[in-house]
Parts: sequence; C-alpha cells; structure tokens
Amino acid sequence: MATSLFVEQHTDGIAFYINGELQFHSADEAIYHEYLTIPAIALAAKRFPNQLLRVIICGGGDGLAARDILRFPQVNQIDLVDYSQEVIDLGKQDFASFNQGSLVSPKVAIHIQEAFAFLNRLVQEFCTESIQNYKYHAIICDFTYPASVAETQIYALEWFSLLKQVLMPSGIIATNAVSPDRNTLAFWCIYQTMQAAGLAVKPMQLQIPSFLNHDYGNWGFLLASEKAIICSEVASLDLPSNLRELSLETLQTVFIFDAAIAQTRHSVTIHQKDSSQLLFYLLNRLNISHPNTSTVSLENPQINFLDFQDGPTAIATSNHNFQLHDPMSLETLAQSWLNQLESNPDGLLIPAQHHSHTPEISQEWLGRAKQLLNQIDFPRLIAKLLERSQELPHEIAHDLRELQNKIIKFQQSQSLNEQDSHAISTTSESGLSFNLTTAKVIAIVSLTLLVANLAAPDAVFAKGSTSSSGFMSSSDDGSGLGFLGVMMTVGGIVWLINLANDKQK
Repeated sequence: MATSLFVEQHTDGIAFYINGELQFHSADEAIYHEYLTIPAIALAAKRFPNQLLRVIICGGGDGLAARDILRFPQVNQIDLVDYSQEVIDLGKQDFASFNQGSLVSPKVAIHIQEAFAFLNRLVQEFCTESIQNYKYHAIICDFTYPASVAETQIYALEWFSLLKQVLMPSGIIATNAVSPDRNTLAFWCIYQTMQAAGLAVKPMQLQIPSFLNHDYGNWGFLLASEKAIICSEVASLDLPSNLRELSLETLQTVFIFDAAIAQTRHSVTIHQKDSSQLLFYLLNRLNISHPNTSTVSLENPQINFLDFQDGPTAIATSNHNFQLHDPMSLETLAQSWLNQLESNPDGLLIPAQHHSHTPEISQEWLGRAKQLLNQIDFPRLIAKLLERSQELPHEIAHDLRELQNKIIKFQQSQSLNEQDSHAISTTSESGLSFNLTTAKVIAIVSLTLLVANLAAPDAVFAKGSTSSSGFMSSSDDGSGLGFLGVMMTVGGIVWLINLANDKQK
C-alpha cells in the first residue's frame, strides 16, 4: 500500500505522520505507548509467573511500543511485524533516542511483512506440530488509522480469531482503536467484533494532548483475553517503576465511559473481511442515529467497564456466520440513502464510500437534494431522453413516457392544489407501479445524473448547462458518448426505482 512518511521538527520534540495522520509526538507519546503496552504485559506477567514471556507487536515499527515492553525483565522475546521497511529504518535511526534503541535489542526480531500474512503463515507452518511452543503470552496491535477496506481487515472478526490461535490460553491482547467520542460507532464496532471472536474485552480511553490538538478526540484502546479480566486483577498489577505517565491509580480510571457513549455499543454490528462495517462507520459517523441520551440516568452518567463482564449484543452478532451484506457496496449505500430520504428528508446525507469523500463533503455536494433538484429541469430531462427513444429498449421508452405523463398530471394537480404532495399515484390502469412520492422519483433521477456525471463527465445529460435551470449537455450531438449517457441515466433510474420498490415488498 502507498505510504507517505513525514517527520516534523518542533521546539519540544518531533511529530511523526503516516499518510497525513499523526502517529506520535515525542512530547506526549508516552501516554499512548504506556497505556497500549504496560497493562497487557503486566497482566501477562501476572498470569504466567516464573515464565519467560513471548510477545508479538503487530505494527509499531517506530520502536516505541517495543521500548515499553522491554521494561519488563520477564519478556524474553519480541517479534515485531511491520510492513514498512522505511518506518523500521526511521525507528532504528531517527527515533532511536526516543525508543532507547529498542529495535536493535537482541530480544527483538523484526519481520517486514503484513501482520495478517505473517500470522497466517505461522499457523499454517505449525499446524502439524505442537504450536503451543510458538504461541505468544501477549499480542500488541499498534496499527495506523484504517482508511480503506484493506486497512480495516486487521480489525475484522477473522483477524481476532487468528490472534486467538497464536495466543496462549489466558494470554492478553491489546489493540489501539479509534476515538470513542469522535468515531463512537467505529470504536464499539471493534469492541463488539472482538467479543464476537470469543474474547472478553475491556475498553479504555484517555486524552493525548497532541491528538486533541489534531481534533482526533479522546483515544481508545481495547484490552482483551479469553479469560475475563477482573477489577481486582488490574488493581494488583506490578508495574515497572520508571514509567512516565501510567500508574495503578490512573489506569483504573481509563475504563470509565460516559453512559451515553457506552450505551451506543448495543447499536453496532461486527466487522468482517467481506463486510466492511468498520469502514462504513468511520466514513459515515454523522449518518448514524445516536442513542437517546434522555434515557441515561442522571444519577449514573458513567459506566466503569472494570465493574462487570460485558458480552456481545444480539445486534452485534446478528450477521455473524449468516448472509453477509457489504455496507460499502454501491447498492447498500443507495438503499441507505433511500431510507434516509423517507425518514429524514430535511437532514438528508448521502453515505460516503471513499476516504476522501466524507459525509461532510456529501452534505455540501450531494446531500442537499432539495437545492440540487432546483438545478435540474426534470420534465425537460425526460423529454430529452424520449427524443432518443428509438435508441432505447422498448420497455424503458415506455416507462419514460409513463413517467412523463405522470409528471404532467402532477404539475396540473399542483397548480390546482399546492398542498397535494402525492400526485404520482399508483393506479391499477397505470401499468407502471411507481410506489414512490414525487420527491423521491425526482431525487432518484437527480442522484443518478450526478453519479453518472462523475463516472462519465462528458457523456451524461444535465451537464454543461449555461442557464440557471437548464441541464442540457453540449455533448448531446449524437456521438457515442451521448448514447452512453442516455443508457447510464436510464439504467440508473431503473436500478434505483427497483431498489426502492424491492424495499417496500
């Protein structure tokens, strides 16, 4: 995958970015790395007394997580798996003064490989012999912020199931996550996915000043094991004496969440490789309804996850091992958009499908359907399509004429009664079942035009207008592109109408 690395010099240290996302600032990186690593290793040391510990770090090529793990004399071996040789080189050279030379420690073995592939190979190589000797007492996942379907795979159900195969019974997993307050649904999606994999999970959150300065919000971590982690166990951990930020007292506070945020964990579904629910939540966080905070008791506004053992909710596991639907597929996103159109047309947002196309951009660009509709002369569009009806399949041309007639009737009825919002009625003799409101029909066509314009900017109607209300394309000159535009537009209309009708059945 393409990677952009950038090291920024500051008066109080350095800041390291991968693909534009802050990885650490040397002034406060100890907060992040100590909370990610120390509780997990201290728990492993407590659960496996008098044993030399084997630890694997997935990611963490900057060497800072390895530095803190090496604080424990019980740790005998660390496998560090990072796909980026460039990050490892920075860790060995530019970051050596910060990670205390951890990457050249004789206890650290570096593997330049994708973590998923590394562990898959490990399981396959030792499947015929006792893998017990090759299992880890602790697994630390220190990944970059996921921004694509491929990058979210290391938070999938399949990933956590793989981790269980290489983890000692009662071993500990610690993973970074995303912000519980800025990406609430995405955070709980990871949490529920780990629960669905058979892990008992404890969520953690804390404030990192440099992350807050980048508007990342509080940062989240997840601590997990097949064996439940209990409060008394955490309270009695033996921590290294030379820590900069973490103490037993502060550790017990990071498991406390605002009740409104905590209750949201019941509304998410799990993430699987073939169903990228996590990326959907990351891209469409503003499209999701948050729980009604009025139901939260004022006497108990916070939940301490150390006080109880949580289990996966029914909604989280409803799609586990059943028929998958990919929330990032175009069809699913279009269906989501149609649902919003019915439930909240005034606050309509079109779900995002790409990292650079956020819901905020959707809101400004595509989401405000009413504003966009004002830019399209819909009757003129249908008339223009029908001018090319001889080039269309007979059924589609027939449907378009039916639609044109209905629009004419609607306009006539509107002139008689401004309050009538259901002019396109479904009648037994109409022959075409448009079980949609006029607004929906027009909005569907509008969306189709806009998407088609993106796919073939020079081929689609409604582009190149020089008037305030026009939509005619200057490319409508009988060329092949013009015909392609007609087909894309009509095909898109039929597709979306079928989606809407299917949903109503």
